[in-house]
Amino acid sequence: MADHGVALRYDVPSSARVVNKLLGGKDNYDIDGVVAATVSKRFVVALREARRFLLRAVNVLSTEHGVHQYVDLGCGMPLPPDVGDAAATHRGETGRVLYLDHDPLVAVYARALLERSLDRRFALVDITDTAAVLEQITGFLDLGQPIALCLSGTAELLPNATDVLTELTSGLPANTWIIFSHLTDDVFSEEVRRSAENLVRNGLPYQPRDRATVTAMLDRYELLQPGLVSPHHWRPDIGDMAHQAFHPQKYDLSVYAAVGHRQS
Repeated sequence: MADHGVALRYDVPSSARVVNKLLGGKDNYDIDGVVAATVSKRFVVALREARRFLLRAVNVLSTEHGVHQYVDLGCGMPLPPDVGDAAATHRGETGRVLYLDHDPLVAVYARALLERSLDRRFALVDITDTAAVLEQITGFLDLGQPIALCLSGTAELLPNATDVLTELTSGLPANTWIIFSHLTDDVFSEEVRRSAENLVRNGLPYQPRDRATVTAMLDRYELLQPGLVSPHHWRPDIGDMAHQAFHPQKYDLSVYAAVGHRQS
């Protein structure tokens, strides 16, 4: 999908830029900061730990399971280190990464950064258009080798997230992995719901989901230990300081995380 002729808007909040602000990035505007200020600190901590989990999970799959191809679904604004950085292994191998997002401004930033990269590609695609997503995957990645779908901090923005994941899973071969996290209102319910409502009021359709729903979304995958947990409980000491869990493990978080493998 080409982005030619699409007008970039700087006067309305963008989910990619708001999340960039919440994660501590600098690629956002005043309006995004105003929206970001409406969510609670617990919400922010959950997002940041989910991001750290994503990087650890990529590191684990790359170094321990031989996965060197990743699809970052809803990649958002560039925020180093990213999936491609975490995919580099101790053997000097580099992972091949396909970044997908529907935001034209994300496209501008991503394509500038990836202009000379052979192993990383960005495509402007609405990830709810699963046929287009699968077309991009088959055009860039080797379906004969393991592929990991990264859906972290994005499913909450999709009203039909379960259908999207089901269709993508069905469209890919066996030996596909998933790195998944999702905000929930099972923990600190009032704060999370209020934060989500504030985002919705500002045009960002954010939808926390409960454990039963998240579990059902992953039912075709065999989860690596320790299963579906808070992100700061999933291999918390893996990688360098940018990857390791920061939140004290004895405290809860309003987010679930898991890494799964579909063998058939």
